[in-house]
Amino acid sequence: MIERFLPTIDEVLCAMSERPLGMGEEATVYKVHTNPKFTVRVSRDAPDFEILAQRIFDEKFTVQKDIFEGRNYGQTVAYMWLDERDEHMALIAICRYAPGVSIEIWKPGQYEPSSEEALMKTIVFSKTILNLPDKAYDGVCDDTLFLSSKGYSIDTGNCGWFSNMGNILLDAANKRLQVVDIQPFYRQHPGINMNHTKGFNTPLYLAHGLITGSYKHAKEHSKYPPLIEYRTETIDKIISAAERNHINDLGGYIGNDLSKIEQIWDYQLSLLNIEEKYRKNFVKRVCSIKDEQRYPVTNNFERLVRVAGRSMYT
Repeated sequence: MIERFLPTIDEVLCAMSERPLGMGEEATVYKVHTNPKFTVRVSRDAPDFEILAQRIFDEKFTVQKDIFEGRNYGQTVAYMWLDERDEHMALIAICRYAPGVSIEIWKPGQYEPSSEEALMKTIVFSKTILNLPDKAYDGVCDDTLFLSSKGYSIDTGNCGWFSNMGNILLDAANKRLQVVDIQPFYRQHPGINMNHTKGFNTPLYLAHGLITGSYKHAKEHSKYPPLIEYRTETIDKIISAAERNHINDLGGYIGNDLSKIEQIWDYQLSLLNIEEKYRKNFVKRVCSIKDEQRYPVTNNFERLVRVAGRSMYT
């Protein structure tokens, strides 16, 4: 059981005193190097280290049930200090460590690369992702299909195409893709089908998560011919994986309107400067995929406690 091997309080505080593994708008993540199967995720709303450390010593972490049947999504395994505004949000959590690197070129609060540096990094990441074997793409499709069955989704942030690209990590050592930073379906949002079954776990948002360098320097990168070629081939691989795994865009937050899905795909691909002939082919293929439910959908949805920003839906 995971709880038998959780980091000690001293290990948690030691991790928090080191350089962060990653930083985002919602939280700072630290690797527990003395217990490397775990990370510590601390909300940006948490108090200073001294106050937080005293609170950690005074209280105990609450262990969270594993509803993902042993799969690793970098999810919370224990948490402390619930947010007064949301009982499903905590200010600090111990999470599973997910191997891999974020392909997001720029994040708030971190070193911002120059245009030249950003282009170099984007090219390297793009070529590496493109050269992954088909089983890597099949694996990320399977992970998202399984997430959907549990009522969870890739977290994209404000439904945006060009944000939170760090939610699928590149694990180059094992030639795979690792889904992290997940969120529950939000069924009460106005304008969203109450009975949707996929959240953001669709080809559109898989493509969003794997097309690097399309946020901070999007305009410059969309004009670079070799990068356009890499992106075109990557999108082809993503759609091919979706075809093999029978996953389409229907049933997610976009809804079931094929004409709307066509328009969104065409628009997003045009922003990446994908040639029209390829755009038409991609859109046609996406809209022709027959959907199959690989995993039984849970009838007992459990919303997990996690460290994240408050949802605009709550």
